[in-house]
Amino acid sequence: MCLGKIPLLIGMPILVSQNFNVEGGIVNGSTGKLRKVRYSLNNERQQVLRSCIVEISHSSDEALPNLFPHQIPIIEDFVELKFTHPNSKKKHVKSL
Repeated sequence: MCLGKIPLLIGMPILVSQNFNVEGGIVNGSTGKLRKVRYSLNNERQQVLRSCIVEISHSSDEALPNLFPHQIPIIEDFVELKFTHPNSKKKHVKSL
């Protein structure tokens, strides 16, 4: 699940878009409710979402440390691509 610039409200519905834990019931299409949001500050002192806690009622009853049963941490998901153009030799970095 990619985290981006969207308004987040505690209690809002959340749709999981990746298979995180098939055995635990956290799969693509699972729905839950947002319970907590965690931010950090970037170099421009802007809040950047790092993770959120989502409650998925049909997930495993086994609780993770410091969380209630059915609460799942969702972390940021991104890929950074670094490449050099074969002709110009100019270096590029792209975050997705």
